[in-house]
Amino acid sequence: MTIPINVFLHTVIGETKQAIAADNQTWFKRMSSTDFSATTVSMNVTNNTTLNSTAMDTDSKSKGYVGMIIAMFLLALVFNISALIMIVRSTKSHKWSAFYRLMVSLNITDLVGSVTCFPVLLATYANNVQWQGGQPVCDYTGYMISFVFLSSASIIGAMSTERFVGVWFPFFYNKSGAKERRTNIILGGIWTTTACIALLPIIGFGEYVLQYPGTWCFYNFRAKNLADKVYAYLYSVIWILIIFCTVLFNLLVIVKLVMRRVSASDKKKQNSKAKRNEIYSIVLLVVIVIVTATCGVPLAIRAIVNESGSEKNNNADLHASRMATFNMILDPLVYIFFRRENLEWLFRFIRKKRGKSSKPSEESSSASAKTDETNRSATNLEKIQPEFSGAVTT
Repeated sequence: MTIPINVFLHTVIGETKQAIAADNQTWFKRMSSTDFSATTVSMNVTNNTTLNSTAMDTDSKSKGYVGMIIAMFLLALVFNISALIMIVRSTKSHKWSAFYRLMVSLNITDLVGSVTCFPVLLATYANNVQWQGGQPVCDYTGYMISFVFLSSASIIGAMSTERFVGVWFPFFYNKSGAKERRTNIILGGIWTTTACIALLPIIGFGEYVLQYPGTWCFYNFRAKNLADKVYAYLYSVIWILIIFCTVLFNLLVIVKLVMRRVSASDKKKQNSKAKRNEIYSIVLLVVIVIVTATCGVPLAIRAIVNESGSEKNNNADLHASRMATFNMILDPLVYIFFRRENLEWLFRFIRKKRGKSSKPSEESSSASAKTDETNRSATNLEKIQPEFSGAVTT
């Protein structure tokens, strides 16, 4: 007796769905036992389950988040690709110096993070905040997020270090040859090191768990066993140290550039173009300091606070993670809006406006000067006329 092909396929698909549902339920029960209270997540995929009021409210809100996530994903793609195109088109001016090699690597890292992380987030919200894929997808998402966050911070730290050495030790920086090769080695080291650090939880040292509200995975910063605790502290401390060094080096560069501008001897030696380039560097570095500190520090601090046993605050963790995610969008914007060409246009525009506003005052001052000169001439003439008349009478 032969079985119709459609009946056979229907039976296989049905059994596969039941197996996946059973695996998801088992995984979610295990994740719930790790002190994760996802009140908005329901991993029960059977049709007979009744959602509670909190889950129903979350399901209604998830539809609005889908549009926001799509918009953020598109913005990240557009901004990073645009920044890459701008850097490639301006090759003649920067000639692939160390700074621009690092900038391209930062854009590529943020672009990879956007392409690999946002689709998982979108799929979760599109399925009424129900996590899809169980622990394998959680490990994948946690790995990519950890890798991108640490790599981006490390590349920005390398950029600030390169600026610091070039400004404070210019002779050493210029004498050391093969800058491009050295930059490539540093980039390879950054990506390899951060990839290995992010891989540790998958091989047993640490753990990637589902984080509130059940839409993203990150390393367990409420761990109970020693290995997970050590990894949580290790990752957080490395992250904070990189951000701290980035801020410190950038501030030192800014101080050095300001010292050069106020120094009379340096003012005489430098031409106007060099002075403008210093101003552009100061503006760019200030923005990098603000973006790096604002986006990266909150999540790292929240991880340490949670691991220290403080009271749980899921909303604070969620807001900190969103700020760190925005860094993938803001990094290319820093270059797009504050690159040299745009700053040159901005300064020319400001000088033009100042020139127009100063013209009426200059005209009025010249007119008043002419009036004063005419009055002085008339006064002198009045003084000369009596003397002349007296001389004639005599």
